[in-house]
Amino acid sequence: MAPRPRKRKNKGLEPNLYESNGYYTYRRPDTGTRHGMGRDKAKAQDAARVLNSRLMRGADLVADVMGESKNTLEKAITAWITEWVNADPKLSEWTKKAKYGRGQRIIKDTGKTVLENCSTRWCAEYLDGNHFGSAYVQYRAVLSQIFQFAQTKGWINRNPVEPTRSSNHYEKLRRRLTVEQFKSIYVLAPEWMQIAMELALICLFGRAEVSAARYDHIRDGRMHYIREKTKDRSKTAYVAIEMTPSMDDLVRRSRLLAPVSPFIVHRMPSRTQDRFAHEHWSRVTGDYITREFARIRDSLPQMRVIPANQKPTFHEIRALGSRLLELKGTNVEDIQVLMGHADENMTQYYLDGHDTRWQQAKGNPYNLEALLNISQQPL
Repeated sequence: MAPRPRKRKNKGLEPNLYESNGYYTYRRPDTGTRHGMGRDKAKAQDAARVLNSRLMRGADLVADVMGESKNTLEKAITAWITEWVNADPKLSEWTKKAKYGRGQRIIKDTGKTVLENCSTRWCAEYLDGNHFGSAYVQYRAVLSQIFQFAQTKGWINRNPVEPTRSSNHYEKLRRRLTVEQFKSIYVLAPEWMQIAMELALICLFGRAEVSAARYDHIRDGRMHYIREKTKDRSKTAYVAIEMTPSMDDLVRRSRLLAPVSPFIVHRMPSRTQDRFAHEHWSRVTGDYITREFARIRDSLPQMRVIPANQKPTFHEIRALGSRLLELKGTNVEDIQVLMGHADENMTQYYLDGHDTRWQQAKGNPYNLEALLNISQQPL
């Protein structure tokens, strides 16, 4: 197959060298990472020629001439998705979609890399140069699985990812959503979004649970929901919430919204093609909830000054709701059950970061004299 022709502005440049607004960037053919080369075209061309002579060893051309099959990263990822991801009955659809998306991103970045050239240094440079924060951990895990799969095929002898850092000391930057911010967004939101926000705040639903909530999930006086992210590994993901007056009112108002739908959060699609894309044409997907929430949030002047990577997302409503319940006197154990968490530490993570959580301590019932007398008694 002939290589894709270069864009007009990059014609005449050395392979792997690109120009944008007079600035030159070199993309390493072995790792996919990009490196600035300045604005001097002659120097950038010279540097690209030297780098290409060292990094492009002609392995692909030799294999083509000899008729040998190339075990590239793209080939390994495609087979891994088919044989390990899609074929695994224990993986949820959400997990499969996430793994597929990350696999496609790696193919886009550096899919033509031959597996034999994927050393530990290659893995470290790719991860450090392309993924930051929590994404580093996620992509490292996916790369490790891909290379484990390649080992089972005999394409490589060892997993080059294993020696790399398992964590890059990621610190959460996204801010917690405040009550005032929730109110400001709620006032501007369309009615279906208000219902979605209330579900997240009152029932502590994530966006997947908000999108999936149906009227027929309410039976025997309880709303049944399944925590999508943990349903395959924990029985605590299956929760039946007692219907309260506030939940009854939420459901009643939801039913009044057009069109008639089996889903509690529903809307009339703006485009005809949307009506046939999901389980029911009125259903609102999790992605759409996220985008619409962000759009309304960013329309607020007080939100525009917050850096993009720190702005609270729809998911922060769940954390806000858990903290408000705690302030109302609800036990952490009850909040943990409502959130579908198997581990209390995860619930504590959602409760932290809003404000100072004062630990409630019992007062000392003894006066000075009593304490001194106790201290003098033999142990």
